[in-house]
Amino acid sequence: MATKSKKAIAPIETPKENIIDFALDELMGDRFGRYAKYIIQERALPDVRDGLKPVQRRILYTMNEIQLFHDKAYKKSARVVGEVIGKYHPHGDSSIYEALVRMSQWWKLNVPLSDMHGNNGSIDGDSAAAMRYTEVRLTRTSELLLKDLKKDSVKWAPNFDDSETEPTVLPAYFPNILVNGSTGIAAGYATNIPPHNFNEILEATIRLIERPHSSVDKISKIIKGPDFPTGGIVMGKEGIIEAIGTGRGKVVIQSKTHLEDGNIIIDEIPYEIVKQDLVKKIGEAIEENPQMEIKDIRDETDRNGLRIVIELTKNANIEIARKWLLKNTPLQVAYNYNNVVIVDKRPQLLGMVEILKAYINHLSEVFLRKTKFDLVKAEKRLEIVKGLIKAVSVLDKVIELIRKSVNRGDAIEKLISKLDFSEVQATAIVDLRLYRLSSTDVNKLNLEMKELETTIDHYKKILNDKLVLDQELIDLLTKVRDEYGVKRRTEVVDEIENIEIDFKETIVKKDYRIWISKDGYIKSLDEKYIAQNKLEPEAFARKPHDMWISTAKVSSLDHLILVCSDGTYYLLPAYKITESKWKDIGMHINKVAPFSGDNHILSAFVVKYFDNAKQEILIASKKGMIKRVPVEQLETKTFNRAFKIINLSDDDEVASASLVTSKTKYVLMLTKTGFAVRYDINEIPSSSPGSKGVKSTASKNEDVIAGRVFDKDDELFILTEKGGIKRLKQNLIPVMSRPKRGVRAFPYPTTKPEFARYAFNVKPGDILDILDEEDSIITLDLKKFKSQSIDSKIINIDESGVQFASLKHTYVIDNGDIPPSPEGKDENSVMLTANFTSLTQMEEKNIDDIKTSDLMLDLDDILD
Repeated sequence: MATKSKKAIAPIETPKENIIDFALDELMGDRFGRYAKYIIQERALPDVRDGLKPVQRRILYTMNEIQLFHDKAYKKSARVVGEVIGKYHPHGDSSIYEALVRMSQWWKLNVPLSDMHGNNGSIDGDSAAAMRYTEVRLTRTSELLLKDLKKDSVKWAPNFDDSETEPTVLPAYFPNILVNGSTGIAAGYATNIPPHNFNEILEATIRLIERPHSSVDKISKIIKGPDFPTGGIVMGKEGIIEAIGTGRGKVVIQSKTHLEDGNIIIDEIPYEIVKQDLVKKIGEAIEENPQMEIKDIRDETDRNGLRIVIELTKNANIEIARKWLLKNTPLQVAYNYNNVVIVDKRPQLLGMVEILKAYINHLSEVFLRKTKFDLVKAEKRLEIVKGLIKAVSVLDKVIELIRKSVNRGDAIEKLISKLDFSEVQATAIVDLRLYRLSSTDVNKLNLEMKELETTIDHYKKILNDKLVLDQELIDLLTKVRDEYGVKRRTEVVDEIENIEIDFKETIVKKDYRIWISKDGYIKSLDEKYIAQNKLEPEAFARKPHDMWISTAKVSSLDHLILVCSDGTYYLLPAYKITESKWKDIGMHINKVAPFSGDNHILSAFVVKYFDNAKQEILIASKKGMIKRVPVEQLETKTFNRAFKIINLSDDDEVASASLVTSKTKYVLMLTKTGFAVRYDINEIPSSSPGSKGVKSTASKNEDVIAGRVFDKDDELFILTEKGGIKRLKQNLIPVMSRPKRGVRAFPYPTTKPEFARYAFNVKPGDILDILDEEDSIITLDLKKFKSQSIDSKIINIDESGVQFASLKHTYVIDNGDIPPSPEGKDENSVMLTANFTSLTQMEEKNIDDIKTSDLMLDLDDILD
């Protein structure tokens, strides 16, 4: 069956009149400008006059229109949201409902503007029930914002489709902008105005009406500071005064607590802190800092009020624990004023005095417009009353005219033309029932006329005399303050409490023994636990191909400096090391700070005190750079990352790190091919952690395997990559001026090279652990190996190859141990320097004929 071919569809051409030829940058700038203007004016920032954003104003106006007053029945929130969307705010229903919910939350607003029946969320951060479940109405106070709205007190504007009109601002018979505050983020602008005490704000407003030129200091004596619905303590009078004057300022909000049975009880929390999140963060802080001796945290909040219990141990220092909690949890937070409001459709940063003056101008305009409306109405009523009184005096004629009239309009026209009534009076007479014109009602009309004349006279005085207007405003605000005022909830303290504490004050002193592995594991055991259980550290579990390189007794008050192969170091407080179980491999340093898998720890230093810690750490790199770093320059305020201890090139790494003390005389360098040299300690300069150091040897492109400090009686111990060892007295190595290549510390066979892998400064009784390629640990008691001459052969102890080796040295840095300058070279050094020529000749001796087997001994022979 033949198939029909499909016809190509011609592209639809866009009419030329629908194409806009416009530069992209200008087009985007214009569109974004419009968007930003809309966001600023119509969405995110409050108006200085009524303190409301457009969505809030539209919600309150809608509830006012459907008569959801505080003394009427509730209606479904969905009904209100639907009215708002359909008539005034064509945006998402969720954003409207969220605004409605927020206006009902007592922990958000000092004076809630909507009264919600049902689940409207909680201080724990719970969201409100869906709008189909909740009901809402206005609060008594919010009706003050809407009062006299129908008396032409504000300007009106068409809604989005011109089908309705809405107020551009509410009358607002109290300064809502400062009483409830506001937060919002617009395009390029943000606002953050805290709530204040209702009574204080109205008192300050009255003061500025009476004395417009009142200074910031005078107003600050009335407005004590923010007054948050959640209470708490506000600290920092200086920031409050600055905010009153400029609109910017910083205060600190602190939780209110008291002590009960040795525990800390939290009664009030900072504004806009979610209680559930606060409890969680406090719990995490307690778990990560067991040294604080805080046992538990419990949320015992109920219908009687907020209550969080922080349970302490008997050993805890209550005041230190309180300050530590304030510093490390949201129990104390900073609050920054940023009083950006809309003034004449423009965003402006205003001080609180300027905000109140802008509000007073608005209130004055509202009151004048309302008074004009009332005046017109009163004058119209007076005209009618006078007409009715006049009608009584000619009642018979009035009745006769009306009886002879054809209809209502004819009666009105005859009353106007024949009895000289005005149209308003004639209309009122025609519509009046005759019994109202009895003698009793006439007396009432006379009384009403006098009252209206007095009222009209008063209205005219308000309109024509500013002093009378000001007094009316003062009377109005005084009445509002007396009827709607609330007590201050937040305590204000002039000075910010100093919660800085020495971290050592937060720690209960406890002694541990720690073990540190090359791959970053730290095992900590209580000394008493080790003694009671007669534990053997050699039985420790370890990660495959890892080994314990260092052990030491530490106090929980000490610090550890861990120097790594990549040229960095970690500063780790001992109290952050989690106590381990016997069979655990310990806590990895990653729990505190990131640690790369390619990196490994070379040396550990225990620091008792950084103050007056004059010791230095000697760092030597494989490319021959060397330096001394003062320990006191390694102190940091943070412990969650690694810091540089030497600035290395990309192809370099740290070969060794050791401690320069008062006993240090020399530095001994050893290269991969066995060249060794000693320097006076003064040959190595002291420099900052970020420096590169200086050249240590004149080696010919061969790696340095170690550069270590040597005390007077230390000896050199060499370990090769194939497990060969050699022990030398240090005075066999000449003392020279840096940089020199030195002399050979062991014969180097060229046919089957055996490179040096590690070099140590050993003391009597040292134990060497060697990790071989098969993941076995070989432990050597170095006292079994006697010192040899400089030209003696290497002893082979193992053929499986060396992966890592350590003496388990942990250097303890005590306060006041100051390394002095060396006193000069000893006699042996002079002798060695004199004989250096012969040693150099030995180095150049032809050793091609030496067999490798002649240099080795069997491991069993050595250990026997």
